[in-house]
Amino acid sequence: MSLQVCFVVNAVDETSVPADIATALVDHTDVTVDILAWFDADGFHGDDRVGLSCLDAPNTTLGIDRETLRAAREFLRPYDIVQAHHNHSGSFAKLIAASQGTPSVSREGNMRCGFTTQGLVLNGLTNPLSERIVCNSVAVQQSLRRWERWLLSDEQVTIIPNGVDLERIDRAGKHGTIPAEMADIDDKAITVGTAGLMEKQKNQSTLLRAVAAARSRSNEPIELSIAGDGPLESELRTLAHDLGISDFVHFLGRLERDSVYAMLSETDIYAMPSLWEGFSAAAVEALASGTPAVFSDIPPFRQPYDNVALFHPPRDHDALADHIVKLAENEERRAEMSAAGRSLVEANYTVKRVASRYRELYQTICK
Repeated sequence: MSLQVCFVVNAVDETSVPADIATALVDHTDVTVDILAWFDADGFHGDDRVGLSCLDAPNTTLGIDRETLRAAREFLRPYDIVQAHHNHSGSFAKLIAASQGTPSVSREGNMRCGFTTQGLVLNGLTNPLSERIVCNSVAVQQSLRRWERWLLSDEQVTIIPNGVDLERIDRAGKHGTIPAEMADIDDKAITVGTAGLMEKQKNQSTLLRAVAAARSRSNEPIELSIAGDGPLESELRTLAHDLGISDFVHFLGRLERDSVYAMLSETDIYAMPSLWEGFSAAAVEALASGTPAVFSDIPPFRQPYDNVALFHPPRDHDALADHIVKLAENEERRAEMSAAGRSLVEANYTVKRVASRYRELYQTICK
């Protein structure tokens, strides 16, 4: 039985995980997927195979008016399943689906500490309207507040992780365009890399301090590449200057996904000292690229990657520096971790596997 599913998101672009899931479903199953963006919609890899529409909802605190509600109701009416991906738009989508008798799925992609109070309450109160709550990691499931769990049955909650397109990663790694800023890196240097929005959650300040400490301790030259932009960029540049490592830190800016994969192919060590995550797409992409990884010791990293990565207390730059130095000076260890990380992704985190699990879930809901 072929199914028509609509993903409802706040916004969508090249880096959006919902776009990856939608494309994988279309490519690897018989499910037809459209994406309805509440506020903004930009193109993404695979948008020629996935329907993409935008409501252009008002940019107000409520984020909805009578016309937006009417348009959303009409748009969602024909679908077999509505899948909500973000708190704001997803809460309205779940209410609309329930009023129309359409089954819905609520995908939970982040720890509760990353939610606003308003978002947490609105999402939690509408989740019982959904047939299934899909958490993208055990850590996200465990972060559900006690009152949220009281409103849900055990059968409603399941776990389906994010996945990566290995063929695309391999192709970009071999033929992608390396960011021009990386040309300034010493050919003999060990390159530490990271990718993510420059905000409190990603904790790049700890990484900068760790690289400064690692450079002072290691016999190997060490340089850092940071892909991304965000509100803390100016602060991070100032910190690099104050630490005396400005010449060895390369701010690459916001990159297209294939350029990130090309960057990873040139990176010796991937570091991600996040304070919290749900299921980080960047982390699993780094492992898929065969890049040895050092993560902060938080459940969303420790639980899936315990045997293939190294870990440090989130704000402990000295511990992170120690790991960087050990890997920088041990090529054999880097090769072992590279192979182990890639094998783990191949076994558990491919987009094809993830698409199959969503297809099975939809079949269960609609049978």
